[in-house]
Amino acid sequence: MNESIVLLPAMEKTSQKIVVLQGALNLLNSLRAYDEALEFAERIYALRGDTAGSYAACVGLANKVETNYMRGSNATARGLVPDAILACDANKNQFFSLIVKVYAAIDVIDSGEHTKGIATSLPLLKDFSTLSKDSDYLTQLEEALARAYLKTGNTERAEHYGLKAYQRAQSSRVLALQEKTSETMAAIKRAQGQLAAAIGYYDINLDLKKKVLDDQLHKNLAYQRVKFDTQDKANQMALLEQKNKNLNTEKALQQNEYQNLILLLTLGAVVLAILGAWLYNTLRLKNIFRVSAQVDGLTQVSNRSHFTASSHLAFSDPMRNVSLVLFDMDYFKKINDTYGHAAGDWVLKTVCATVKSELPKTTLLGRLGGEEFALCLPNVQHEDEARALAERCRAAIAAINTAPSGFDFAITASFGVATRNAHLTDSFEETLVQADKALYLSKNEGRNRVTVYQPSGKA
Repeated sequence: MNESIVLLPAMEKTSQKIVVLQGALNLLNSLRAYDEALEFAERIYALRGDTAGSYAACVGLANKVETNYMRGSNATARGLVPDAILACDANKNQFFSLIVKVYAAIDVIDSGEHTKGIATSLPLLKDFSTLSKDSDYLTQLEEALARAYLKTGNTERAEHYGLKAYQRAQSSRVLALQEKTSETMAAIKRAQGQLAAAIGYYDINLDLKKKVLDDQLHKNLAYQRVKFDTQDKANQMALLEQKNKNLNTEKALQQNEYQNLILLLTLGAVVLAILGAWLYNTLRLKNIFRVSAQVDGLTQVSNRSHFTASSHLAFSDPMRNVSLVLFDMDYFKKINDTYGHAAGDWVLKTVCATVKSELPKTTLLGRLGGEEFALCLPNVQHEDEARALAERCRAAIAAINTAPSGFDFAITASFGVATRNAHLTDSFEETLVQADKALYLSKNEGRNRVTVYQPSGKA
């Protein structure tokens, strides 16, 4: 994020600046650093210029609404909603306008006006059917509708929307949405008197809460690293100022007797030794924070946040062909259940080591969560290169000898490939969705295979 922000003054196009600022804002929101995220929303809004209905005005105001709702400043968010909708409608940006309306509708439901919230939300579902059927915002809206219907006593409709939201959250693999929708489904089943089903959802919810906490811990480590870097730079500036003062003092003392000069040099050497020890310790701690914030502890590959940030940089250059490869271990849960989690951990570490041995130096391997991994391939000449690399990785995984784990079983993985060609505007997130669709087809068509996403929607 910091590296991207440094490049902003060199960017001429407003759209490129918005992409960088939006990426930083999304990262800060995921870290729950809402005050800092609002600063980036203001910077996006400041790019609006004098153009009526500018894209920057729409995006900036929409981000202000979303971030204020996320931080719990609902009154502030409500005050911004009309201006945000007006700006996005003027820009003919239906999607951002829809996001603002979704948050406003959810706020109505959360405020206890359930009947009004239902009436406000239902038309928005139709808008999603034409704009974005797989959006996480749609999942949030359906979950809120389920709670509203539950509060009004209509458990049948509550279950309808609650189950849709739960299934959509499962498909998106967003932990926070999975945790929230499972809790809502548990409440619905309890209200219906289906206690066994309610307990099942509560068990799922408890497991997801732990995963959410673990995920937030990793994010907080990354956030602390950013804060540490900032403090470290301030310390280095203070060190430079101290050195300048020492030099001035040394010049003044050169006029004194020889012994005084020797004493000064001795004292200076002591000070430099202390500062050197401090600087060494600072750099060592900085490196520890950097590694912990970027690397997955089990597999020693990039974690989700570092992989996402690095991939955003690759996608920020519109002249590049960039490919994303998603792969997911087949029947991994069965391995854990049959041979134990130690064997499962061995599989994940061995698969990562095997895949890394097949990769060019410019390819980034990251763990997105659980048994799901991703590759980012910048500067590919053609999607066939990505397909060939994925096929080599698939074959290498299938050839792994599991005897060192203490058990004899097969390991396979399914792959999905998507490519953003140069001069196209597909973002990292859009290409990731395409790769995920291709992976989904690989799973449906028998697993242990590679599928390439086609623009027609059929891989």
